[in-house]
Amino acid sequence: MTQFELLQRYIEGVAKGYSNSLVVVSPAGFGKSETTLTTLKNLGYQENQDFIYTSNYITPVELFLLLQQNNNKIVVLDDCEDTLHDPKAIGILKGALWSVVGKKRVINWTSGTYRIKEKSFEFSGKIIFLLNQINNKSNLIKALKDRGLYLELNFTKSELVELMKEKIKNDYKEVPLEIKNNIVEIINKVGSTNISLRALPKCIQLYQLSPNHYQVLISAMLQEKI
Repeated sequence: MTQFELLQRYIEGVAKGYSNSLVVVSPAGFGKSETTLTTLKNLGYQENQDFIYTSNYITPVELFLLLQQNNNKIVVLDDCEDTLHDPKAIGILKGALWSVVGKKRVINWTSGTYRIKEKSFEFSGKIIFLLNQINNKSNLIKALKDRGLYLELNFTKSELVELMKEKIKNDYKEVPLEIKNNIVEIINKVGSTNISLRALPKCIQLYQLSPNHYQVLISAMLQEKI
C-alpha cells in the first residue's frame, strides 16, 4: 500500500466516524492537502456542505466561530502549526475532540468578545489536521496522538513521480501529453531525492514560458545538469 493509499484509508476512517480526529504530518508540497480534499469529494462529501477547509493560522476566536458554525461537519485545518501553540486554541480543540466517556463534546468560551454571542455549544463533527512539522513535546500533539488517528507520511521519490504521471493525464490539458510525460521524466532524472509535487506545475510553467528551451530551464531550476 502506498503512502497516498494509507492517507486515503485514514481519511475514510474519520469520515465514517471511526475517529473524531486525524493528524497528518509530512513536508510541504507532498500533496496531503490535495489528497485529503479529493478523497473527501470521492467519498461523496461536498465542500462547505459536508466539510470545511481552511489554511494557515487561525485565531482562537476564529477557530471557535468556525467550529460553532460547522459543528456537525468535517473541518480540515491545513498548515495550522501556530494555532496549535495557542493556549486558548488548545482549550477549544480539547473540548471539540474528547470528553468523559458517554458525555457530549462541548466547547466553551469564557473570555469577553463581542464576536461570540453563544459561548457554549456541542461539537459533533470531526477535525483533520494537515501539518508540515510537529513539536513532539507539545502537550496538544501528545493528546491528539492519544485520542485520534495519527499518520506521518514519508514519500519516496518514485511514489511522487508516479503521482505526477497520474496527475498529468487529466491536468494541464493545454500542454500536449507527450510534453508532459517528458517533463516528468526530466524531473525524475534531474530532481533530487527531496523533490515535491510543487515541482510539476513550476516545470509546466517553464515549458509555457519557452517551449523550445524548457529542458534547460527545468534543469537550471532544479540546479543540476541533465
